[in-house]
Amino acid sequence: MHQYINTPIHILTALLALLSLFLNLGVQPVYLEEPRRATIAMEMEENGNFIVPTQFGEFYYKKPPVFNWVVWASARVTGGYTAWALRLPTVLSIIFTSLLLFALGRRYVNPEFGWLSALLFPISGGLYFYFSLLGEIDLFYSFVTFAGFAALFHFQQQGRYGLMFLATYALAAVGTLTKGLPSVLFLGLSVLAWLWWEGEWKRLLSLAHLAGILIYGALVGGYLLAYHQYNDIGNYLRMMVEESGDRTVAESGLLRLLEHLLTFPLDTVKDLLPGGLVLLFAIRRDLRSLLLRNKLLTFAALTFLVNVLPYWLSPGARQRYIYMLYPFLLMIGLYAWQHREEVKAWRFRAFRALSGVLIGGLALGSLALPFVPGLDFLDYRWLLALSGFLAGVALFYFYLRHPQQALLFLILATVAGRLLFGLTVLPQRAHASGAQKDREVAQAVSDIVGDAPLYLYQDTRISFTAIFYLNQIRGKTLRRNDELEAGSYYIALPEQFPGEKVLYEIPYNGVVYGVMRNH
Repeated sequence: MHQYINTPIHILTALLALLSLFLNLGVQPVYLEEPRRATIAMEMEENGNFIVPTQFGEFYYKKPPVFNWVVWASARVTGGYTAWALRLPTVLSIIFTSLLLFALGRRYVNPEFGWLSALLFPISGGLYFYFSLLGEIDLFYSFVTFAGFAALFHFQQQGRYGLMFLATYALAAVGTLTKGLPSVLFLGLSVLAWLWWEGEWKRLLSLAHLAGILIYGALVGGYLLAYHQYNDIGNYLRMMVEESGDRTVAESGLLRLLEHLLTFPLDTVKDLLPGGLVLLFAIRRDLRSLLLRNKLLTFAALTFLVNVLPYWLSPGARQRYIYMLYPFLLMIGLYAWQHREEVKAWRFRAFRALSGVLIGGLALGSLALPFVPGLDFLDYRWLLALSGFLAGVALFYFYLRHPQQALLFLILATVAGRLLFGLTVLPQRAHASGAQKDREVAQAVSDIVGDAPLYLYQDTRISFTAIFYLNQIRGKTLRRNDELEAGSYYIALPEQFPGEKVLYEIPYNGVVYGVMRNH
């Protein structure tokens, strides 16, 4: 087994990866589900009620409140509901997951494994170039769930079963109060599978397990009882069940299931690239015996298999639902990469060739930056192109000189690509995007309305991004109101206010809404 530890290079790579995650994090306007999470947190703060999530003043049932608390805390610490504050929890979740991977890998495998597994997770393409830039719930939930897996394995290996059950069940409770019932499935499948594998089923009948159940019940049950003081808990529980049932075969049909069975694994591997190329080394007949050599790898394989199956069999499942399982796949590929001398050389040749294409692509692709029309506004694009080209050439040179370290240079090239992305694509999105237009809409509406009351009328729906920026500018949240109040402004269909002048038009999804004042 090869081990090549050059700690300064690993530290440099980690620091550059850290910089890339924060670079221009708050530049692009909020979009997708980001503004929804923010507006719910804003309303909780404005209401002075952190138990009951509301949206536009109405009960919101689709997600429990923990991530809204996290968004609120981030806003408080950083000075307001900015795009940077909304996305900070996502970046911290990636960092904490990587730190867990480093600690587990270093302790239970070897130092090289710890460093590389910690670096491979954040550079997974789907996370690195997309979800790491969003203030959404998935990567925070992934961290909480993966932390539960880590606690289960570590404390079981230490024989500290009381801590194992307490930590695992407490984190599952936090997960349940973040995203609902999936945490129950992750908890049950993982605990049952690992204790069965280790021949420790008797632990399920122990006082330690009872303590774990009680801590879960106290946290989840305590919240639900508090919620019931304000609203019928039945509505909340029904929506949680419906949210989980939307992804089943019964809801989607057989043909959709067959398509999902084929595409889901392919989409997962695609999401893991370029670091996922290490899975080439896992194509070996004796993979099972390889993974059985090390307890952490045995745990990784077993936990991945039992938890991925429900999502593989659920046609509505998306890749973001299994982000907490990505580290296990990467561990398996990385461990096989470390034992690459045991398999035929074609795997290494294929891996090295693909890595070289990607590293070389960084150098050549950088030269194209000055000729991309959408980047014309960047004064520094020529300097950036030259810097990216020289960095790519240098990495390619070292890649040729040190073939056994192709993986490390591939990681460095990916980090360099993400830095270029942060200096080009993110400013471009801030310069010209639909979300930028929504910000302009919010400012225009605020200028018209001033401090007067403003409501969404009946079932009016406009862009969440526009609503977020309107809340941010006005310092108060937009609520829905079916009643007409004299002197108040409403966002509604113009025909709902006959005789009133349309003060501003807001197009959304093919419908033109207007801002009117009820006299």
